[in-house]
Amino acid sequence: MPKIRNPYTGKMQTVSMAVPHAGRAGKKRDSYCARTAKIAGGWKRNPKSKNLIQRRRWRCPYVAGELRISEYRRGLI
Repeated sequence: MPKIRNPYTGKMQTVSMAVPHAGRAGKKRDSYCARTAKIAGGWKRNPKSKNLIQRRRWRCPYVAGELRISEYRRGLI
């Protein structure tokens, strides 16, 4: 399984797949971001959540209540 750097903690984390076209503008990114924003659960405030890490990697816009990198680094969680 591939590993990517967690933008919150700076550590390497295993993810299910490393997509070569992640982060590029287009329909795939738009649909990925829309789909992952609807996922239920407590991933929005968990800095180790794989969904949150992948959304940062795909450069998805923040959704309401989602942990921002600047908040985490300032210790606001």
